Formats: sequence, C-alpha cells, structure tokens
Amino acid sequence: MSGWPAEVTAALRRSTFPPPGSPLPCAVSGGADSLALLVLAVASGCQVTAIHVDHGLRPGSAEEAEVVAAAAVRLGAAFRTERVVLEDGPNLEARARAARFAVLPGGTATGHTMDDQAETVLVNLLRGAGLDGLAAMRPGPTHPLLEVRRADTRAVCRAMGLTWVEDRSNEDRRHLRNRIRHELLPLCAEMARRDPVPLLARHADVVGAEAVLLDLLASDAVPDPTDARSLAGVARPLARRAVRRWLRQAVGAPSIGGTAGPEDRYPPSLADVDRVLDVASGSAVATEVTGGRRVRRRGGRLELVPPVSGKVGGVPTEEMARVAPEWAMPAVGPVVVSAEAIAARVAEMGASITADYAGDPPLLVGVLKGAMTFMSDLCRAIELPVDVDFMAVSSYGSATRTSGVVRIVKDLDAELTGRRVLVVEDIIDSGLTLNYLRKYLQARRPSSVDVCALLVKEGEQRVELDLRYVGFVIPSEFVVGYGLDVAERYRNLAGVHRYLGDGS
Repeated sequence: MSGWPAEVTAALRRSTFPPPGSPLPCAVSGGADSLALLVLAVASGCQVTAIHVDHGLRPGSAEEAEVVAAAAVRLGAAFRTERVVLEDGPNLEARARAARFAVLPGGTATGHTMDDQAETVLVNLLRGAGLDGLAAMRPGPTHPLLEVRRADTRAVCRAMGLTWVEDRSNEDRRHLRNRIRHELLPLCAEMARRDPVPLLARHADVVGAEAVLLDLLASDAVPDPTDARSLAGVARPLARRAVRRWLRQAVGAPSIGGTAGPEDRYPPSLADVDRVLDVASGSAVATEVTGGRRVRRRGGRLELVPPVSGKVGGVPTEEMARVAPEWAMPAVGPVVVSAEAIAARVAEMGASITADYAGDPPLLVGVLKGAMTFMSDLCRAIELPVDVDFMAVSSYGSATRTSGVVRIVKDLDAELTGRRVLVVEDIIDSGLTLNYLRKYLQARRPSSVDVCALLVKEGEQRVELDLRYVGFVIPSEFVVGYGLDVAERYRNLAGVHRYLGDGS
C-alpha cells in the first residue's frame, strides 16, 4: 500500500477485497462511492475492470462514462461501458437496479458503503422483511466497502484528485431510500443523539451471523427440504429456513446485487414458506408460490412445478402493441393482457384450485362489480361443487385512484363459520380494500380465507398481502376491460387495456 495517500490506505484497511492479482469487475457509475471503489480495488492489487452502465434516463450520461474511462486509464484499470434502455415511470429504482445487474458479470464489486448498509436495513424493515432482509448486504469481495463511510469515499477521491459526478436522482424524494437518507436517518440521529449508521450496520452484522447459523442448523436438521416428513418433524423456525433455502435455489428469485448463487437471491415471502409447510404437513394438497410456480406433495416429497402457460408474473411484450376496438378509442389504449392470455391463465388457476380444495370445496366470494367476469370464468374452470356469493365494496367511486376509504355496499348472504373462503378479486393496487375485507371476513370465523386475484399492480401495495393465486403482475397504470371499468364503461372489453382518458 506504499505510495498511496493516507486516505486511501486508511479506507483500504477497512475493505474486503479479494487477494492481490484476483480479477475483479467493478460497477463504476462516476459517483464518489464507485470512483473510490475503483481506486481502492486497484490499490488492493486486483486486476480491475471498471464497468459503466448507462441507463439513458438523464442527460449527461455519456459524460459520466467519460469520467469513469478517464479514471480507469489513469489508474491502469481496464474499462468498458454497457447501455440499457429504460423509461421513466413506476418502480423506476427497482427496474434500473435489475437492468444494471443484468448486464454486469457475476462477482461484480459495488461501491456500497456503511451508509448504504444502514439505509438498506431501514428499507427492508419498513417493507416487512424478516431475518435475511435485516441482515442486508453481506461483506465480502462483491461488497468490499461496507465498513467504509460515505465521507471516506469522498476523501479518497479528493486525495486522488478525482472529480466525481453528483447523481441528482439521489435527491428525488419519490424513492423510499432517498427519504430514509434525507429524512429518517437525520431524525434518528436527532432522537438518539448519536450517529445511527454504525449501530444499524452492526445490527446487520449480528443478524447476518445468526441467519447463517440458523441456515446451518436447518441444513443439519433437514438435509433434504423436499422430504415432507422431515419438514414436519422439526421446529417450525428450522423448517422455514429449510424451505426458504429450497425455494431460493429452485425458483430462481432475482438476485440481491445481481451476482452469483442462491444465497444472494431475495428470499421468498413468509406467506409462501408457510403455505409450502402446509403442503408438507398434509393440510393442503398444493399451493402456488411467487412467480406462478406450484408446490405439490407426491409420494411424501415436495415438487416444484412451473406454470403451464409461462405468462405469470409479467405480460408478454408482443401483446402490448395490440390496440383497443374502434368503439373504445381514443380513451382506451393498447392491450395489457389479452383475452387469450387471460383464458389460459384462468384455466391454470381453476386447475390449481380444484387440486388444492379437492377435499373441502371453497365458498367463492366475488367482489363486485369488477370481478364479475373473472368470477364467471374462474368458477367454470373449477371442477368441484363450489358455492358462490358476492360482496360489493366501494373504494374508488368514479376516480382512477383508490380513495383508501372502504364502504360495504352489499354484504354476503352465506354463513361463513367453519367454511373455506376464497375471495375472488379483479385487481390489487394499494391493497387497502383487500386488507379491510379480509379482516372483516375473518371476524366471521371461517376456517380459512385465501385470495385469488387476476391482476396485481407492480409496486403499488401499501400493506403486506398474502395472495394465494395471482394471474398477472401488470405495470402500475389504470386499466379497463374484462370487468374493470371507469365510470361504469369498458367492462365488456374482452382483454385488459391501458386507459388513456377521455381527454377532458
């Protein structure tokens, strides 16, 4: 480390780079953290390639690439740039992260600092994450700066005479992380009268170590998580860890930080895990998990079955180009989910419900008026003697945004005590209406209340939801058709379309 400024050597002592001579791709945006990552990686003796990803979301991105290229040349690192195409809109932060890591090679190092770690703990806490989420990022070659502060990265850049790029999107309070950075962390500091960042980072370290220990104990207790009897014979926390590990490996969840193996993937939800354990214990025949795949029990073992149509969890791009019928234009735009895709998926969901409720057919509760078409098709796809009832609740009025105020317009006629209830919903956005409805139904003492939703708007949910069956995850925009309306119009469209407005 001789010959480097004191700021560099001090930060390097707190870093976790691989051994000298190791090849190391580094994601370098041109900001202070990533430029410091580049400096420190070179100083550690690694064979460094700086990779700049241009999202094309703001002017000046080409100049940022030039900043990174110049720094790489000066430090003797290799350089390349990658370009991805994104449009502004809902869930932009998550979409940009996914696109960025899709073009980065496995094992890419990022410039996340201790401050980023603290923010991640709070983000995951507010989103209801469990032990894995609160452990946040794990230190190591792909996150080598988690013991380095954001102020230290700026000090490294100044000492090296590097001018970094300020990303104005870091000031955009639409993003939860930015509000945590600029509002919640300063408030925590004021209330605690100390810097909360080291405390939160230490919390992540402690929780991370305990999560690893639980995984080891779960591996010893249940070496084969597909063995239903083994799962049913251990303590539930260990069984949950075993199922979580299996689903991470098998389902192919998106990666945290875009790298390597199953340990870097986002964990499945607690609701997914508990439903799989119900299948293992025999209290359920099968269940769907996030991503549209299905877990069933056969011969005492759990099997993961992919969806038949392959259209769950996203909308085929070729369908987006299909236009509305002439009578609905210009207020109604392109197809979001076609009638053909809906028919295929409803048939799949009907088959799943038939298998899951074979021993005790459910009471289907349709939520009027939007779910009327879906309810009609779904109940005909279920090969069981199901009962049907309807509720009408109001949360929209004539607006295109949910009001958050729920009013029961029509109640059920059926008795719910001891019944298995399956709520049939057309679309879930904020989840507030469904959350209220579920609590209302559970107060009437059914044996279970599950939800089957045709559509879920991506990134809109404001409460934690357990959706047993999901047809399609769609972009966060107002849609009509297949029972969905605006001011009682367009319910009779065969598919689901984007609503463009009447121009008034």
